[in-house]
Amino acid sequence: MKKATAIIVGLVILGVLILFSMTFTVAYNQVAIRSTFGKVDQASIIRDPGLHFRLPFFADSVTLYDTRLQILESPLENIQTADGQQIVIRGFMLWRVDRENDGPLQFYRSFSDLASARDALRNQFRDAITLLSEYSFDALLGHESKLLEAEQAVLARMRSVVSEGIQPVTVGISRIAFKESTTSEVVRRMQASRDTLADSERARGSAEAERIRSQAAGVAEKILAFASQRAQEIRTEGEELAARYLTEMGKDEQLAIFLLWVDALEQSLSENTTFIIDTDMKPWHLLEAEGTDDVLSSGDGEDHQ
Repeated sequence: MKKATAIIVGLVILGVLILFSMTFTVAYNQVAIRSTFGKVDQASIIRDPGLHFRLPFFADSVTLYDTRLQILESPLENIQTADGQQIVIRGFMLWRVDRENDGPLQFYRSFSDLASARDALRNQFRDAITLLSEYSFDALLGHESKLLEAEQAVLARMRSVVSEGIQPVTVGISRIAFKESTTSEVVRRMQASRDTLADSERARGSAEAERIRSQAAGVAEKILAFASQRAQEIRTEGEELAARYLTEMGKDEQLAIFLLWVDALEQSLSENTTFIIDTDMKPWHLLEAEGTDDVLSSGDGEDHQ
């Protein structure tokens, strides 16, 4: 009885092992290459996630590859720009195993695993990143930077690895450092650039100030011309009124003299002022005048009847 039980248990374990050896699972982020007796073809690529079957034991071999983005970072590289400046750069690249067409099959034939692919890509990436030496320093970091264009050029160079089942996704420059000699040169050039910009702004400000002064002078001249014309008109009008007034006053000179005396007296007494004077002085003699005739007669020293 015990012997039969042991046999049954053994058969069950054997069946489980056989079943286990005949199945494999592909995750959503994986692609599998199933080789039969070491041979692979287009049908060997398995992209659908889930449970799959294979020939038991060593008849079929399954290799799984992670198709998520991988990052590759280059070491610091010394590069001389097109204008002779020494810079130190570091770049990175995002890549993945190509899932499309025969990409997984090409990767399987080119590399044993992701680590070996990363090692091979590192050397190619270091070579591709030297394309930045074709750009001047100002083109990389200046006001009109072409750094994005340079990154796209490096990415285009790395497209050559597509034939090996690798899909480059993006390339970027993560760090740019300077040697000591380059740093002083950069500072000098930046200072010169700022000085040029400052001179340009000062010249623009001076031109704007001159324009404002010229415009203000033109407006002032117009105002002065208008004011001068208006003053001449008022002066002419006043002279005409004065002429008419003098004409009317000339009709009776004694009355005119009297009115002038009254006006002078009124102005003199407009404030609280104390005068000690002789009342014979004109026009103060009006204070003793008893009548208009006496006043008028005293104006010219003649008696009027």
